[in-house]
Amino acid sequence: MDIFGEQLVRREVTGVDWAKRIGLALGGLILSSVSMFFALATGFSILLFLAVGILFGLVWLLTGMNYEYEYILTNDDFDFDKITGKRKRNRLITIKFNTVEEFGEYNGEQGSDVEATVVATDNTGTGIYYIIAKHKTHGRTMVLFTPNDKMIGLTLQALPRKVRSETKVKMPEQNVSSEEE
Repeated sequence: MDIFGEQLVRREVTGVDWAKRIGLALGGLILSSVSMFFALATGFSILLFLAVGILFGLVWLLTGMNYEYEYILTNDDFDFDKITGKRKRNRLITIKFNTVEEFGEYNGEQGSDVEATVVATDNTGTGIYYIIAKHKTHGRTMVLFTPNDKMIGLTLQALPRKVRSETKVKMPEQNVSSEEE
């Protein structure tokens, strides 16, 4: 039986992110305004192009501060991608399920002996799960992610039988609607 599922998780914007955005926007607008003022006062049209370039760069930087994570589960592969500004996709890691050692809900105690940690969460701090697996380039790796109920169920189906029997994660209840006659 083939297993396939995907989930898109938007990273929540924190107060630090808002401070960076506001500072960047104010700095860019001030720099662009000064450039336009000198362009009009001195007649150097190159400064006008510089001001437009600064505004374009500002928009490009601000939209590039939005992050999303996509979890793609296909049979024995679990891919974690980071999408920046809805324009650039980077593969963070691919986990092969035959190398998975542990899976469960993360409480901060797991992963003290791993060689690498990959974080692909929504930044809320709730509902974080972890997978520890042997990776061909990173060694023993832990991935932190925030799956929904469907993705948890698919992950549990794809896990090796030994890991599935050791995990304390329960299969999420399926929403079954019954029609009354």
